[in-house]
Amino acid sequence: MHLKQRHRFSWTRANRAGMTRMIVKSANDYPVSVLQRHGRASINHWVAAQGYYGHPFSAVRASRTTANSLVKVLKDLQLGQQAFNNRQDRAFILSLMKRQVYRRGIPTGVARADKGTVVRDKVGFLNDNNGDAGIVTLPNGQRYLLAILTWGRGQHGFSGYPRIARIAEHVQKIVY
Repeated sequence: MHLKQRHRFSWTRANRAGMTRMIVKSANDYPVSVLQRHGRASINHWVAAQGYYGHPFSAVRASRTTANSLVKVLKDLQLGQQAFNNRQDRAFILSLMKRQVYRRGIPTGVARADKGTVVRDKVGFLNDNNGDAGIVTLPNGQRYLLAILTWGRGQHGFSGYPRIARIAEHVQKIVY
């Protein structure tokens, strides 16, 4: 959304559709096109300036991040800070996160621990890496941020999501 703040982005039909595909279905065509259009170096610089993971995008390796960086992004989104200070943009993104189709990670785990828990999350998966990061809202209205990244151990495709669900369930039981 920083591109919008700099008047280099608007919510065209194509941008809304691309953002929807990226968040709801975890499709990569839209973010790849944004990187190509605006440049990895420029976006990496902005990401680092926000205090997030400093060099997520590279032409020679897969994108990477940390759970800490994802939680920082979620915190800014939840509080309406940094790139997420526009209320309408924030509401749109949160609505997409609530609708994303890969619900076997954090949403499954926290619901097992406490039925009625609502999760707005974004997943990522590549080779033996599975990740899920979300804003968790308990039935009593309390909220917390959770990011779980798994890799290796013979994982492939979506096979890490049951592990993510177990971890999320344990976190919720321990903390709440």
